[in-house]
Amino acid sequence: MHQPGQGPYQCEEPGCTAAPFPTQYLLNSHANVHSSNRPHYCPEPGCPRSKNGKGFKRKNEMIRHGLVHRSPGYVCPFCPDREHKYPRPDNLQRHVRVHHKDRNKDDPLLRDVLAQRADGPSRGRRRRL
Repeated sequence: MHQPGQGPYQCEEPGCTAAPFPTQYLLNSHANVHSSNRPHYCPEPGCPRSKNGKGFKRKNEMIRHGLVHRSPGYVCPFCPDREHKYPRPDNLQRHVRVHHKDRNKDDPLLRDVLAQRADGPSRGRRRRL
């Protein structure tokens, strides 16, 4: 029997340390990390990750990449040239953590930039009412 929180579907790839998966679907999705198969493509025409380009091994990576095309761009409020623009808020937060160590993560300038929302469908998990 498998342990609570783990599934019965174990990756058989030699040397793989992934925990067992709860569904066959997730195991199949995981199998792509061990192959050169990249079955998920960016729908944006002309993107290097679109159909004739590199693609993605996992669907969630392709979805996250979509922010590159839909994001308003998160510009670092602390860089004097304002040339550091990131497609995702976590990218900007990492930049600030590394390059602006004297700045607090709760700085109002940073909070204002991070409050931007990309246009389009809602992002993240759905909330139950």
